[in-house]
Parts: sequence; C-alpha cells; structure tokens
Amino acid sequence: MTRRAVLLLAHGAADSLSEIPEYLKVIFGDRPIPDGIVDQVTERYKKIGGRSPLKAITNAQAEGLQKRLGDEFNVYVGMKNSSPWIKDALCEMREEGVDEIIALPLTPYNSKLSVGVYLTKLGEAIVSTGGPLDVKEVKPWNLHPSLIDAYAARIAEVNDSSDACLLLTAHSLPERIVDEGDPYAVELAQTAKAVHARSGLSRMEFAYQSASGGGREPWLGPDAGDVLERLKKEGVKRVLLSPIGFVSEHMETLYDDDIQYRLQAESLGLGFARAKTVNDHPAFLDALADVVRSA
Repeated sequence: MTRRAVLLLAHGAADSLSEIPEYLKVIFGDRPIPDGIVDQVTERYKKIGGRSPLKAITNAQAEGLQKRLGDEFNVYVGMKNSSPWIKDALCEMREEGVDEIIALPLTPYNSKLSVGVYLTKLGEAIVSTGGPLDVKEVKPWNLHPSLIDAYAARIAEVNDSSDACLLLTAHSLPERIVDEGDPYAVELAQTAKAVHARSGLSRMEFAYQSASGGGREPWLGPDAGDVLERLKKEGVKRVLLSPIGFVSEHMETLYDDDIQYRLQAESLGLGFARAKTVNDHPAFLDALADVVRSA
C-alpha cells in the first residue's frame, strides 16, 4: 500500500543571534558574504525580538494542515536554509516507509528562484538519502478562492478607513526573470487584482520590497518606498500595506514593513496600517489542504 506524505518546503530562519553567521553562510553559498551584512542582519533581528517567528509559524501551518488531512497523509516540514533541513525530513520519511511525496513549497507564486530552488534541493536530498521517490508537485494555486479569502480577512482585520490606499507587496527578484518567461510577476499581478476586488478599498497599488543583490543587476519594481513617496505627492492620506508575497511573518515583514516602511510613512505624514501575513489562518490552511488533495 502506497504511503503518502506532504512535505512543506520553507525558507528557514536563524533561531538566535548567534546562529546568524552560519545561517548567512548557507544563504550565500559559494559567494562571499558582503562586508557588514552579518552586523546588519543581527541588528535587524534584535529589533524584531532576537529571532524570527518563521519556524514556529511553519510548524503551526503543518499542524493545521495535518488536522485537515487526517490519516490520509502525514505532514513534514523541510527548510532550505536552516533546520529542520529538507534532507533530514527525507530521512524521517524513509524510516517511516513513505514512498510518495506531495511537495508543497510555502509560496503560492511559482518562480525558478523560489519554487524551482526548493524542488531542486528536494531532488538532491532524494538522491543523497537513498534513491528515487515518487514526487508530485502541486498545480498553480495563486488564485485559490480560500487563499484570496485569507488575504482579504487579514486586510479586514486592520481596515478602519474606507479611503485608505491598499498597498500590496511581494519580495522583489532580479528583473531578468521576466524576459526568461518566469511566471512570478504575472501570478502576483493576478492575485493582487483578486485581493483588491475582495478588499472593499477603491484604490490599490502593487509594489516590490526587500530587494537585495547589492545593485549588481536591476530588480523588479516599483519599490514600496518609492510608491509611498508618490502616494504622498498625489494627496493620499492613509496606506494599508498587505504583504501578499509572504505567507509567514519573518524579518522582511517585521522589519521592512513594520519598522522601515512604517517610519517612512510616518515621516511623510501618511497614516499607516499593516495587515498580518496569512500564517495559520483557517482559510489559508483550507487552501493548502485542497491543493494537496488536488495533487
């Protein structure tokens, strides 16, 4: 009898300030870590409480998904850049006799630089832990009705002003992916349109945040900070930021959004509110369960 399992694939995070140097070594791989980056990331971690909540949230997502799936599947978590490593999750699955895996990267948006990397790491782990396993990949789900419900619900939690401009954001990636046919930007635009339609707010802007790369090549824009500047010049009074590109709180929402963009908005005289990421919202977990069963 086939034993099926779900493997939630996530980015990973440092559990403490002392882990940050090793965590960054994994992220940069063969590239040298730029001067000052360890100190910069350490300072940002301090400002969000000394650790990222990403692992705890991912575990809560796994638990909520397990409850919805019951005995049909066992749910595991594997992370790309920190423990629990994808390879360790594979070893545990093999010990328990799993022979079919539904691979579910924890992002609704497909890109070779996110989903593609997760699946490559999974393939490497399968080879290194003992040979072939049947891996099923999920179908596109950026417009799943329950996902849109979850985003809309988070916006409704903080929407106390009908005249606010809805600012939807996602992590920027190198601009070259558009010319290469990567679906990331297109899928984000589709989701942003659907979320806006459900939000009840008349105006929506979409922007990218958290670009990195040190200026070596252009990244997708517009940048959220530049959009805030423009909205102020256009007479907007209040902004509601919803980081729909992320499904868990982590440094780039807790620092970039709650500290950096909030301070910028306040300095411009803009009212500012920020919707939480979907985390373990029931509608988001419903979407995950449906995506697994469809796969």
